Amino acid sequence: MDEAGKGLAKIASLSAIDHDGDTYMPGAFAWKEQWVPLLPAHNRNAMPFGKARIHEKGDAAYADLHLNLDSSVGRDWHAALKFDLATGKSVQEWSYGFDALDHGRELRDGAVVRVLKRLDVHEISTVVRGAGTGTGTLSLKSRTGFAEQLDRLIADLGDAIQRADDIKALRAADGRPLSPARIEQLAALKDRLDTLLFTGQADEEAARKAHADLERLAADLITADARRRIRR
Repeated sequence: MDEAGKGLAKIASLSAIDHDGDTYMPGAFAWKEQWVPLLPAHNRNAMPFGKARIHEKGDAAYADLHLNLDSSVGRDWHAALKFDLATGKSVQEWSYGFDALDHGRELRDGAVVRVLKRLDVHEISTVVRGAGTGTGTLSLKSRTGFAEQLDRLIADLGDAIQRADDIKALRAADGRPLSPARIEQLAALKDRLDTLLFTGQADEEAARKAHADLERLAADLITADARRRIRR
Protein backbone atom coordinates (compact mmCIF):
# COMPACT_ATOMS: atom_id res chain seq x y z
CA MET A 1 0.00 0.00 0.00
CA ASP A 2 1.21 3.49 -0.75
CA GLU A 3 1.92 6.06 1.93
CA ALA A 4 -1.65 7.41 1.64
CA GLY A 5 -3.14 4.01 2.51
CA LYS A 6 -4.94 3.45 -0.80
CA GLY A 7 -5.74 0.13 -2.46
CA LEU A 8 -8.30 -1.93 -4.38
CA ALA A 9 -10.41 -4.94 -3.40
CA LYS A 10 -12.86 -7.09 -5.33
CA ILE A 11 -16.07 -7.57 -3.33
CA ALA A 12 -18.37 -9.44 -5.75
CA SER A 13 -18.54 -11.31 -9.06
CA LEU A 14 -21.80 -10.11 -10.60
CA SER A 15 -22.69 -13.15 -12.73
CA ALA A 16 -21.65 -15.74 -10.13
CA ILE A 17 -24.02 -17.35 -7.65
CA ASP A 18 -22.52 -16.87 -4.21
CA HIS A 19 -22.60 -19.16 -1.20
CA ASP A 20 -25.89 -17.62 -0.01
CA GLY A 21 -27.60 -18.35 -3.32
CA ASP A 22 -27.49 -14.71 -4.51
CA THR A 23 -26.46 -13.25 -7.84
CA TYR A 24 -26.59 -9.72 -9.28
CA MET A 25 -27.96 -7.58 -12.05
CA PRO A 26 -25.43 -5.14 -13.52
CA GLY A 27 -25.80 -1.82 -11.75
CA ALA A 28 -26.80 -3.35 -8.42
CA PHE A 29 -23.94 -1.51 -6.72
CA ALA A 30 -23.51 1.36 -9.19
CA TRP A 31 -27.02 2.86 -9.20
CA LYS A 32 -25.68 5.63 -6.96
CA GLU A 33 -22.34 6.77 -5.54
CA GLN A 34 -21.67 4.75 -2.42
CA TRP A 35 -19.01 5.47 0.20
CA VAL A 36 -19.01 3.13 3.19
CA PRO A 37 -16.87 2.45 6.29
CA LEU A 38 -14.34 -0.39 6.44
CA LEU A 39 -14.94 -2.70 9.40
CA PRO A 40 -13.33 -5.90 10.72
CA ALA A 41 -15.64 -8.93 10.43
CA HIS A 42 -18.90 -6.90 10.24
CA ASN A 43 -18.33 -5.62 13.77
CA ARG A 44 -20.43 -2.45 13.83
CA ASN A 45 -19.20 -1.65 17.32
CA ALA A 46 -15.59 -1.52 16.14
CA MET A 47 -13.80 1.63 15.06
CA PRO A 48 -13.70 1.75 11.24
CA PHE A 49 -10.17 1.38 9.87
CA GLY A 50 -11.00 3.48 6.82
CA LYS A 51 -13.63 3.97 4.13
CA ALA A 52 -14.21 2.81 0.56
CA ARG A 53 -15.92 3.89 -2.64
CA ILE A 54 -17.83 1.13 -4.42
CA HIS A 55 -17.92 0.86 -8.21
CA GLU A 56 -18.53 -1.72 -10.92
CA LYS A 57 -16.38 -2.63 -13.90
CA GLY A 58 -17.12 -5.50 -16.22
CA ASP A 59 -18.44 -8.47 -14.27
CA ALA A 60 -17.23 -7.35 -10.85
CA ALA A 61 -17.86 -4.91 -8.03
CA TYR A 62 -14.81 -3.24 -6.48
CA ALA A 63 -13.97 -1.13 -3.46
CA ASP A 64 -11.44 1.68 -3.69
CA LEU A 65 -9.83 1.41 -0.25
CA HIS A 66 -8.79 4.43 1.81
CA LEU A 67 -7.25 3.32 5.11
CA ASN A 68 -7.04 5.78 7.99
CA LEU A 69 -3.33 5.72 8.75
CA ASP A 70 -3.77 8.35 11.47
CA SER A 71 -5.44 5.66 13.61
CA SER A 72 -3.75 2.63 15.16
CA VAL A 73 -6.38 0.27 13.74
CA GLY A 74 -5.82 1.70 10.27
CA ARG A 75 -2.07 1.19 10.54
CA ASP A 76 -2.60 -2.37 11.83
CA TRP A 77 -4.82 -3.29 8.88
CA HIS A 78 -2.42 -1.53 6.53
CA ALA A 79 0.37 -3.82 7.75
CA ALA A 80 -1.86 -6.93 7.72
CA LEU A 81 -3.04 -6.40 4.13
CA LYS A 82 0.50 -5.70 2.90
CA PHE A 83 1.71 -8.89 4.60
CA ASP A 84 -1.13 -10.92 3.07
CA LEU A 85 -0.30 -9.76 -0.46
CA ALA A 86 3.45 -10.15 -0.06
CA THR A 87 3.51 -13.58 1.61
CA GLY A 88 2.50 -16.64 -0.37
CA LYS A 89 -1.00 -16.74 -1.86
CA SER A 90 -3.27 -13.95 -0.65
CA VAL A 91 -6.00 -15.33 1.66
CA GLN A 92 -7.79 -12.18 2.81
CA GLU A 93 -11.45 -12.17 1.75
CA TRP A 94 -14.00 -9.35 1.76
CA SER A 95 -17.70 -9.09 2.51
CA TYR A 96 -20.28 -6.35 2.96
CA GLY A 97 -23.51 -5.56 4.79
CA PHE A 98 -26.48 -4.27 2.77
CA ASP A 99 -30.20 -3.75 2.31
CA ALA A 100 -31.72 -5.25 -0.85
CA LEU A 101 -33.87 -2.41 -2.20
CA ASP A 102 -34.87 -4.36 -5.29
CA HIS A 103 -34.55 -8.08 -5.98
CA GLY A 104 -36.25 -11.01 -7.65
CA ARG A 105 -36.16 -14.80 -7.99
CA GLU A 106 -35.04 -16.84 -10.97
CA LEU A 107 -34.57 -20.51 -11.74
CA ARG A 108 -30.99 -21.26 -12.78
CA ASP A 109 -29.68 -24.78 -13.39
CA GLY A 110 -32.61 -26.24 -11.49
CA ALA A 111 -32.15 -24.03 -8.41
CA VAL A 112 -34.00 -20.90 -7.33
CA VAL A 113 -31.63 -17.98 -6.83
CA ARG A 114 -32.18 -14.46 -5.57
CA VAL A 115 -31.21 -11.79 -8.11
CA LEU A 116 -30.08 -8.60 -6.39
CA LYS A 117 -30.95 -5.58 -8.53
CA ARG A 118 -30.33 -2.60 -6.26
CA LEU A 119 -28.26 -2.62 -3.06
CA ASP A 120 -27.81 -0.04 -0.33
CA VAL A 121 -24.43 -1.04 1.11
CA HIS A 122 -23.80 -0.23 4.79
CA GLU A 123 -20.19 -1.32 5.24
CA ILE A 124 -17.38 -3.42 3.79
CA SER A 125 -15.54 -5.91 5.98
CA THR A 126 -12.41 -7.99 6.06
CA VAL A 127 -13.47 -11.59 6.79
CA VAL A 128 -11.94 -15.06 6.98
CA ARG A 129 -14.56 -16.52 4.62
CA GLY A 130 -17.08 -14.44 2.71
CA ALA A 131 -20.33 -15.35 0.98
CA GLY A 132 -19.05 -13.92 -2.30
CA THR A 133 -16.90 -15.86 -4.77
CA GLY A 134 -13.50 -14.60 -5.86
CA THR A 135 -13.27 -11.72 -3.40
CA GLY A 136 -9.87 -10.45 -2.33
CA THR A 137 -7.38 -7.60 -2.16
CA LEU A 138 -6.11 -6.85 -5.65
CA SER A 139 -3.71 -4.00 -5.06
CA LEU A 140 -2.30 -1.87 -2.29
CA LYS A 141 -0.72 0.73 -4.53
CA SER A 142 -2.21 3.81 -6.11
CA ARG A 143 -0.92 5.82 -9.05
CA THR A 144 1.78 8.30 -8.17
CA GLY A 145 3.01 11.32 -10.09
CA PHE A 146 4.99 10.72 -13.27
CA ALA A 147 8.12 12.34 -11.83
CA GLU A 148 7.98 10.02 -8.82
CA GLN A 149 7.51 7.01 -11.09
CA LEU A 150 10.58 8.00 -13.08
CA ASP A 151 12.63 8.52 -9.90
CA ARG A 152 11.74 5.02 -8.72
CA LEU A 153 12.47 3.52 -12.14
CA ILE A 154 15.86 5.22 -12.32
CA ALA A 155 16.73 3.99 -8.83
CA ASP A 156 15.71 0.42 -9.73
CA LEU A 157 17.68 0.51 -12.98
CA GLY A 158 20.71 1.90 -11.17
CA ASP A 159 20.58 -0.99 -8.72
CA ALA A 160 20.19 -3.52 -11.55
CA ILE A 161 23.14 -2.07 -13.45
CA GLN A 162 25.33 -2.10 -10.34
CA ARG A 163 24.45 -5.74 -9.70
CA ALA A 164 25.09 -6.48 -13.37
CA ASP A 165 28.61 -5.06 -13.13
CA ASP A 166 29.35 -7.51 -10.32
CA ILE A 167 28.21 -10.53 -12.31
CA LYS A 168 29.66 -9.83 -15.76
CA ALA A 169 32.79 -11.88 -15.18
CA LEU A 170 30.81 -14.81 -13.76
CA ARG A 171 28.41 -14.74 -16.68
CA ALA A 172 31.24 -14.82 -19.21
CA ALA A 173 32.83 -17.77 -17.47
CA ASP A 174 29.51 -19.58 -17.00
CA GLY A 175 28.65 -19.50 -20.70
CA ARG A 176 24.90 -19.98 -20.27
CA PRO A 177 22.80 -17.85 -22.63
CA LEU A 178 19.88 -15.71 -21.54
CA SER A 179 16.53 -17.42 -22.07
CA PRO A 180 14.65 -16.48 -25.27
CA ALA A 181 11.71 -15.28 -23.16
CA ARG A 182 13.91 -12.78 -21.28
CA ILE A 183 15.49 -11.55 -24.53
CA GLU A 184 12.02 -11.02 -26.01
CA GLN A 185 10.92 -9.06 -22.94
CA LEU A 186 13.96 -6.78 -23.09
CA ALA A 187 13.57 -6.27 -26.83
CA ALA A 188 9.92 -5.27 -26.38
CA LEU A 189 10.89 -2.82 -23.64
CA LYS A 190 13.62 -1.33 -25.83
CA ASP A 191 11.19 -0.93 -28.75
CA ARG A 192 8.71 0.93 -26.56
CA LEU A 193 11.43 3.25 -25.28
CA ASP A 194 12.67 3.86 -28.83
CA THR A 195 9.17 4.86 -29.92
CA LEU A 196 8.78 7.21 -26.98
CA LEU A 197 12.17 8.88 -27.33
CA PHE A 198 12.55 9.16 -31.09
CA THR A 199 9.08 10.16 -32.24
CA GLY A 200 9.32 13.69 -33.54
CA GLN A 201 13.00 14.06 -32.59
CA ALA A 202 14.65 16.25 -35.21
CA ASP A 203 18.26 15.87 -34.13
CA GLU A 204 19.43 12.68 -35.86
CA GLU A 205 22.78 12.63 -34.06
CA ALA A 206 21.08 12.92 -30.67
CA ALA A 207 18.74 10.11 -31.65
CA ARG A 208 21.68 7.82 -32.57
CA LYS A 209 23.42 8.63 -29.29
CA ALA A 210 20.29 7.92 -27.26
CA HIS A 211 19.82 4.68 -29.18
CA ALA A 212 23.37 3.57 -28.38
CA ASP A 213 22.88 4.44 -24.70
CA LEU A 214 19.73 2.33 -24.59
CA GLU A 215 21.51 -0.59 -26.22
CA ARG A 216 24.24 -0.44 -23.56
CA LEU A 217 21.58 -0.27 -20.84
CA ALA A 218 19.79 -3.31 -22.26
CA ALA A 219 23.07 -5.24 -22.33
CA ASP A 220 23.70 -4.40 -18.68
CA LEU A 221 20.19 -5.44 -17.66
CA ILE A 222 20.57 -8.80 -19.40
CA THR A 223 23.21 -9.82 -16.87
CA ALA A 224 20.73 -9.37 -14.01
CA ASP A 225 18.99 -12.56 -15.18
CA ALA A 226 22.29 -14.43 -15.02
CA ARG A 227 22.78 -13.31 -11.41
CA ARG A 228 19.37 -14.66 -10.43
CA ARG A 229 20.08 -18.03 -12.07
CA ILE A 230 23.55 -18.37 -10.52
CA ARG A 231 22.28 -17.59 -7.02
CA ARG A 232 19.63 -20.33 -7.14
